[in-house]
Amino acid sequence: MLSLAGVMVMLLWLTGCRLAENTSRGDNAGSMAASAEAYKQKVQTNAQTSSTLTARIKMAVCLGGNDVSVNGTLRMKRNDVVQLSATVLGMEVGRIEFSPEDVLIIDRFNGRYVRAAYDRVSFLRNAGLNFYALQALFWNELFVPGKTSVSTADLQRFKSSVSGGHTLLLLDDAPKLDYRFLTITESATIDRLTVESKEGATRGKLIWKYDNFTTLNGKPFPTQMSVNVSGVGKDGGLVLTLSKLNNAADWQSHTTPSSKYKECDADALFHSLLGL
Repeated sequence: MLSLAGVMVMLLWLTGCRLAENTSRGDNAGSMAASAEAYKQKVQTNAQTSSTLTARIKMAVCLGGNDVSVNGTLRMKRNDVVQLSATVLGMEVGRIEFSPEDVLIIDRFNGRYVRAAYDRVSFLRNAGLNFYALQALFWNELFVPGKTSVSTADLQRFKSSVSGGHTLLLLDDAPKLDYRFLTITESATIDRLTVESKEGATRGKLIWKYDNFTTLNGKPFPTQMSVNVSGVGKDGGLVLTLSKLNNAADWQSHTTPSSKYKECDADALFHSLLGL
């Protein structure tokens, strides 16, 4: 039979083991948290530092089973403009220009245009996308809705989880939408973004995927972007294939529509162009 002293020794030993175990778990949790924050910062650091980018594009659009392919250009000046131009037989037929203040859509084929604030374009408003969010999508960067840039404090809002070769960075504290940035763990680059409504009755979903990365100014940059939208009318998709990337800055940043063009309602033009 164990003596009282023996029992005390065993209790102390068990208590010591449990304390050591708890301390180890606490240290491990702290280490994992630090590692997660370091990884988020690495994703942020991997983003392009270029202030301008231009590229030739091939744009394939699929909407309601109809496929259309056109060539064009993508031009961007950081915090100033994102410009997408579509051409047919060497002639520009359409342009979308995102600036901090508004969106400009020019339909040259039909001689009409729209200039509207972001909250006047319903699908942008519903997806929580303003200029800085759209800019981040085209630059392959993290963003936080309503912010012009992502601070260290903003990075802490992202929840991280690892699965296979990917790390998910989830921003779920926005009022109506969840933002899921799936990253490639080995390279700490963004593989795709999924934006989805928190409300079960709302079916809308946006998936923006990146592929075929190249190196631009020492940083990774995708040469293919695919966008899929569902639950907002006709489901549709867009694939942009980029080539001849460079940092040219000698181009006109902002467009003034011809005085001969007719100004239209933003949603009406989008519904007409996209068949929604």
